[in-house]
Amino acid sequence: MKEILKTHFERYPKMQIRDMVKLIYQNEFGGGHLVGDELKSFGMLEEEYRNLCSSAASYYKDNLFEDIGNNLYRLHLYPLADTTLSLETLNKFFVNTANSYRGNIESFLKKLDVLVSMCRNNELPFSPAEAEAFVTEYRARGCPPLSHSDVYRKAYSPAYRIVQKEYRDYFGLFCRIDELLKHKDVVTVAIDGNCCAGKSTLADLVSKVYDCNVFHMDDFFLTPELRTAERLSEPGGNVDYMRFRNEVISGIKSKKEFKYQKFDCGKMALTEWVHVTPKRLNIVEGSYSMHLVLSDNYDLKVFMSAGENVQAERVLKRNGPELYKKFVELWIPLENRYFRELKIKEKCDLVYMSG
Repeated sequence: MKEILKTHFERYPKMQIRDMVKLIYQNEFGGGHLVGDELKSFGMLEEEYRNLCSSAASYYKDNLFEDIGNNLYRLHLYPLADTTLSLETLNKFFVNTANSYRGNIESFLKKLDVLVSMCRNNELPFSPAEAEAFVTEYRARGCPPLSHSDVYRKAYSPAYRIVQKEYRDYFGLFCRIDELLKHKDVVTVAIDGNCCAGKSTLADLVSKVYDCNVFHMDDFFLTPELRTAERLSEPGGNVDYMRFRNEVISGIKSKKEFKYQKFDCGKMALTEWVHVTPKRLNIVEGSYSMHLVLSDNYDLKVFMSAGENVQAERVLKRNGPELYKKFVELWIPLENRYFRELKIKEKCDLVYMSG
């Protein structure tokens, strides 16, 4: 918390105690309230964006995302014009973040104590008496959300939305999707990469922003009768890429309702049918999703990579020691051969690394 307060004061030297408390509030509670009316939120964003103070734009030119700690960022509106992100997508970032961050009052009060302590120790240029008086009165009012001080607004014309770190991390992906949706009726994105690299997590993040279909390659592993030695010797041959092409890719292209059957690895059999309603955006996630039979059908290709140690920790945590051995001795080597021989990573538009 100390580093966040110091960094912000260095960048905004006209900050007042009120602005410091607002920063701490956002650090703990995010937007500070549930957003029940997404349409109203979007209308407010549109109006604010339309009325941005042009004289303040240069101040935020290289400052699109600003760290406020606790996995949260201020996304400044001024530099948004230099990106392809839509206001609709930004509003989704904000609404999703606001509705998922609750915060903790005890933690917040401790952070207020940090502010007062820094003033007492001359780490911030506010008098201890002023800081104590403001915080005491603020606590007596029940610690409500605050607006910026008049001094701060006049000096910096703040215009931003609070968003979670993941939207910053994958900002380039969201920009690419928005750009594609401007020009294409149907967009299909593939997310391939190492097991436990975050493919399913990223697909879920995207699905919370857009109304889209998500398809999992884990539902298309080979049925027993197809698991021949010849087939398994192919790079990427342990997935039923032909069934995926015929059932899913063809279904997406038809722009009509379609269905496909899921393969259950536990039962080693095809089980339930999934009925799909056509949507403009389609996400295909999972290892082998960019097999050569499938790769030409994607508008955007994403590769998720996890370092060996990070991958091992995640596999062990997710699957336990018994399956961990099978991953290390069989499945991970099969994946790595597929990535290496078919040059999957090299063919991707975006690459994200962890560990």
